[in-house]
Amino acid sequence: GAPRARVAARAPAAMCAPAAVAEPPLETECEFDHKPLAAALKAGDLLEADRITRESLIKLAGEQAVRRNFVYFTEVKRLPYTDIATVDALWRTYTGGKQGYSVQSKFLRSPRIGGGLAALYKKIGWCHKDGKLRRWTDGDGNEFIYDNEDAPDGHLPLTNTLRGTRLLTELMQHPAIVDASKGN
Repeated sequence: GAPRARVAARAPAAMCAPAAVAEPPLETECEFDHKPLAAALKAGDLLEADRITRESLIKLAGEQAVRRNFVYFTEVKRLPYTDIATVDALWRTYTGGKQGYSVQSKFLRSPRIGGGLAALYKKIGWCHKDGKLRRWTDGDGNEFIYDNEDAPDGHLPLTNTLRGTRLLTELMQHPAIVDASKGN
């Protein structure tokens, strides 16, 4: 008889679903609501999670930061340890350890990068292959990558460096981020 075509066996859909992720506790020192960030990350909406993270840092920094709508680098040291640890744990948990401030901090402190921001930006994909920094805009024209599969490790969350790089370097040195980066 005629040769039979081989058909690859397919696993049932349930076996293809991602394994359940152990959800990190939503701990806070100041009754901060981390549920919106957890929901966005759980849904894989990294653009929304990045926006919520930016807003969270502003709210955690206090009333003056909320009024001006940004965080001064001098306010980073006062950001609550538990809340910053929770934000970072959420990012790491729901991106399979690829994204989060502690991932960025670990890269920044690595011997290969040696604390150099230009080298960090290159490593985490904040610049194009030609070395030009990616542009962030609130809407169309945003050049950052919000697909976890396509984004380089440490690409998110973003930190605004328009007013200088001190905010980013202070975040990378926040005790909650340093502690988490040593555990990665």
